[in-house]
Amino acid sequence: MRGDVDLKEIKPLRFTGRVRQITLVVVVLTVVNFATWRYLTHPPKPWLVRWKLDRYLKSQSHASHFKVEFPFPSKAEMAPPQGKSGGEVGPLKGSRTGKDFEALREEYMPLKLAALRLERGIVQGETELKANAPKLEALARQIAETQTATEAEKLTSLQSNLTSLRAQQVATEKLAARRPELLNQEQALVPLLDDLWAFQARVKTEAASSASALVQARDRLTQSAEEKLSGASSYEGMYRVIGEELFVARGLLASGNPEHRKQGVNLAFTASRHASGYAMNGTVAARICEGYILPNLDLATESNRRSTFNEQTFVEQCANIFQRNSESENVLMTYQRALDKAQKAQNPAQADWARSQMAMSYEQSGQPKMAVTMIQEIKDTNSYRGLLRRLPRLKQDAAMAK
Repeated sequence: MRGDVDLKEIKPLRFTGRVRQITLVVVVLTVVNFATWRYLTHPPKPWLVRWKLDRYLKSQSHASHFKVEFPFPSKAEMAPPQGKSGGEVGPLKGSRTGKDFEALREEYMPLKLAALRLERGIVQGETELKANAPKLEALARQIAETQTATEAEKLTSLQSNLTSLRAQQVATEKLAARRPELLNQEQALVPLLDDLWAFQARVKTEAASSASALVQARDRLTQSAEEKLSGASSYEGMYRVIGEELFVARGLLASGNPEHRKQGVNLAFTASRHASGYAMNGTVAARICEGYILPNLDLATESNRRSTFNEQTFVEQCANIFQRNSESENVLMTYQRALDKAQKAQNPAQADWARSQMAMSYEQSGQPKMAVTMIQEIKDTNSYRGLLRRLPRLKQDAAMAK
């Protein structure tokens, strides 16, 4: 019969459908896994780099952990700032006014602005009084001479000018006479200002004391690490010391206080130097830079070129770490971060510097076409004439590379 269905034909069809479903699931999972892997590794996420590095150091040192005694700042000190002025820290009251910082600030600012406005008016009035005095004398002489010559029309004009000027002088004299009032306002501000200065001095003293204690603790840890590394008889001991340094660095970098984070970055730089200098492992040094140091590029805001936290110095140190380990892609990535940061901050000079460094890095890595692109994007060409002189040769190399 035509309506009969061969059961032997149904089973292969069902099997084929299941295979297609399984194949589709496998393809989807493969795509998702690849996308996840790509997201985590291009570029590698700092937390992933730190996790892998921690596992490597533990395997090499045979240590279960790297906890070490260190006087970390308190949780309150490491808490992120809440956007309040530093003077608001603590419940202290001003010794002269008995008011806290918030009340002092709210009272001081409007009084000070009013005093400044009054002072400007008084100074302007006194200046006008001096300037108008000879004008009054001149007008008086002209009126006397005109009365003698009986020039009625001119006399009327001069007398009108004199009346107007005298009225202006009277108003100006009243304003200038308010100087005693200004002195009273300034005297009322004295106790407020004294307490505000006292609050500021207290905050600076506490901050300096806290920073100094932390720097000293970091120095003691570094000195101890140097002694252990110098006396280490195996790489196992060296990796344990580096792990301890990174344990402290990670704790400080978790702080919401930028000064604490800076000490963490300094310690990470030290650990990176120890990895390349003592353990002779440039890869570990590079991973420390990648996972601990570069993510804190936002701290590089100082203008002193000799400071670690000058942006160019900070970036160059990281690039040198990668360069010594022959990681040209990471060198370029480092300068790209600097370029992105400069463009976001709308800092054309810093952006041009980053482009110049990228151009030289591309040239060294055998990518003349990209080097040409970077040079052509430089805005302030006068500052990079030496680099621009290499442009014709780089264009030739780029053409030959095609």
